[in-house]
Amino acid sequence: MTKSKPQIYDILKREHEEVDELLHQLKEAKGNGAQKLFAEVRLKLVPHSRGEETAVYPRLLAAKNASEKTRVSLEEHRQVDVLLEELAGMSPRDDEWTAKVHVLADMVGHHVDEEEGELFPLARAALSDREAAQITEEYERARDEAAQSMTVEEGEEEVEEEEEEERGAAE
Repeated sequence: MTKSKPQIYDILKREHEEVDELLHQLKEAKGNGAQKLFAEVRLKLVPHSRGEETAVYPRLLAAKNASEKTRVSLEEHRQVDVLLEELAGMSPRDDEWTAKVHVLADMVGHHVDEEEGELFPLARAALSDREAAQITEEYERARDEAAQSMTVEEGEEEVEEEEEEERGAAE
């Protein structure tokens, strides 16, 4: 007997739980631990968002019953992206770091509650099981591509930082 593949709703819910746990830990973290946790949050959250924006939301925008909620979700993604960029340019020692982390956690929590409580039921009503399975594949592909892209970019940044440090030490 073959095990059925998880549906998009199950995957998104699991990823929401993972990000929620990381954000909870991030709110309590200090110093280098906070910086590492933030990098982990970003590496989970950004690909998740890009996957939703690429595979899930376009289908829901086309569904009359879910288009308005989907537009709200897209705007929430944009606001979270802004906060992530601001935090990426800061240090956990900065005065505003903790406040921004708490706002990020609240925004993501609100977004998840709306998505799971309101958008998922609308999506289930609008999409067939076959469409949901197709979206699952598209989502996983888009999420994985976004994660790979982020990993490559971060690796390039680390190499550049090491080269700058070496040049500074040689001078």
